[in-house]
Amino acid sequence: MSITKIFTKKPGGKKEKKMSKAIIWRTITMSVMAILFISIFGSAYFAYNNIYLTLVNAHSIFLLESKLGAENVDIKAYEEAVEAIKSKKQKTEIPANLRNIFDYGIEPIMPTSTTSTTLELTPAEKTN
Repeated sequence: MSITKIFTKKPGGKKEKKMSKAIIWRTITMSVMAILFISIFGSAYFAYNNIYLTLVNAHSIFLLESKLGAENVDIKAYEEAVEAIKSKKQKTEIPANLRNIFDYGIEPIMPTSTTSTTLELTPAEKTN
């Protein structure tokens, strides 16, 4: 086959049919891959719902049946818990005269006009 025949485009020629066949095969391949992907995840979902969860539920039922029996209930502790819940639900009133938590009763030190703002060095400090 010569190079001129490969690059020559003729309407209705073999090259156009080969390209259309390639597109068809690519579409078929992608469709088959998508169907396989969906079927794999569908099978996994089916197995999870119908096999795994059934086994888990059966195991739970078996454990519950094996531990049947009356439990001793501490009535005093139960009543204390109920009372604690009731007292927690009651609203408390806030008093009008709350103390200021930021006020420590200490008078702030305010500079007076008699104090000087300049520092004077002692003779020992001047020599250093």
